[in-house]
Amino acid sequence: MTKDNNWDREVDVLVIGSGTGQMAAVRAADQGLSALVIEKLPALGGTTSLSGGGMWIPNNYKMADEEVEDSFEDALEYMKHATFGQSEEPLMRAFLENCNDMVSFARELGFNFMTLPTGAFCDYYENYPGARTYGRLIFPIPTGAPPAGGFFLGNYLITSLEKAGRERGVEYMVNTAAQRLVLNDEGAVTGVLVEHEGKELRIRARRGVLMATGGFSRNEEMVMAFLRAPIYHPCPPPGDTGDGHRMGMAIGADLRNMNESWGWPVYWDPATESPIPAYSPELGKPGSIVVNRKGERFFDEAGPYARIIRAFQHYDTDGLEYMNVPGFVIVDSIYRMNYPLGGYDPKLPLPKWVSKADTLAELAEQLGIDPAGLEQTVESFNRHAEQGEDPEWHRGASAFDLQTAGDDSRGLVNPCLGPVIEPPFYGAAMWPSVLGTKGGLRINGNGQVRNVWGDSIAGLYATGNCTGSIMGAGYPGGGSTIASGMTVSYIAANHMLDNGSA
Repeated sequence: MTKDNNWDREVDVLVIGSGTGQMAAVRAADQGLSALVIEKLPALGGTTSLSGGGMWIPNNYKMADEEVEDSFEDALEYMKHATFGQSEEPLMRAFLENCNDMVSFARELGFNFMTLPTGAFCDYYENYPGARTYGRLIFPIPTGAPPAGGFFLGNYLITSLEKAGRERGVEYMVNTAAQRLVLNDEGAVTGVLVEHEGKELRIRARRGVLMATGGFSRNEEMVMAFLRAPIYHPCPPPGDTGDGHRMGMAIGADLRNMNESWGWPVYWDPATESPIPAYSPELGKPGSIVVNRKGERFFDEAGPYARIIRAFQHYDTDGLEYMNVPGFVIVDSIYRMNYPLGGYDPKLPLPKWVSKADTLAELAEQLGIDPAGLEQTVESFNRHAEQGEDPEWHRGASAFDLQTAGDDSRGLVNPCLGPVIEPPFYGAAMWPSVLGTKGGLRINGNGQVRNVWGDSIAGLYATGNCTGSIMGAGYPGGGSTIASGMTVSYIAANHMLDNGSA
């Protein structure tokens, strides 16, 4: 914290971080304000640029076009359940009241959106009241072109926001790390002290500062202090170190939801030192199972990662360990002939981190799994899979399983189930990782940061993974992260537009 002082430059709106926070800068500039986005890394985008780019938007215009029924009331009822008691109703209402306005503004900027034709990645908790199995997830796409390289369109989202911003006069500074918030005598945030190319600069923000600095998954001390269970091989870029959290805490900001993260499972490639997604479109295909060291299955492999990641957090009070860490993906040669494994197409050789053996017992020995336990699990699984049944974890019983992981082309009784029976067998370790943390500065429905007494801190706003997420402890559907970040940025910009200078 530093006091109001002489300024090296002044703008109306200052955004710290260049992911979803860019929306605030674009919105402000579109309405005639000056806006500056600073980013501490050499490139723009942060975690958003590595994401799928999708947004969870209930009651969106694509649903209306396709005559898919939805409503504000159903979405709110669903969110009350899907946030697991760690959100606040005013925040949920603010999101639902503004998310479609944000999408409309994005369309004015030139964005186009699509839903997934198969309905894959429907609401993650489809048994809760108000859930939908199709339509709430939309993706930004280039005009007249289908997504290239799958649905990992986060980089397209970022470059499109930057293009719209530059067209409207938004300025960008990379290699610029925010250090401290600057306050006036009344305790209002009036600017930021930053380091740029080895020099200290003071930047005034007349309308407000938006903190969009991401989470703290790359800060080992904060991970240890706050998260409910260990994480491995986090996916966000190196800049995900909790900078906004610390700057906010330094001036008395309240915190929320600090024990939660946007979790998903990954493989680990030691050669490239990089995590590789391990999720339902692969895990839930026929001929696969996931087991722990005892050789026991511990979740529905075709289910959404938002749900299955919790299974890794099970603590064995007898063995005094997280008994499901790591998990192990086991597939047979029929699977391998038909589907990718770890992103490796059947025509490509598998990397060294995937083990191969002629028998399940040999594979178990290589991976450190109890051989007898694995053989017993596979025998039971195969017997039921032949009948299209999974009495233990109900794989293939939900719309999500069938739409996202099922394979209708093979004529199986259950499109998600096939026996693990044909040697050679393949296996790889799987770890609980994160797309980002989701706890941080407490905000109100205007995106303003609140202090420990519940009052808003004048001049300070926050969005994305540096906030106590609107989505609470849950993950309502694919794109919840980007949707909430973009919407709160839009809300915050509108509030700055309406409330004059600081």
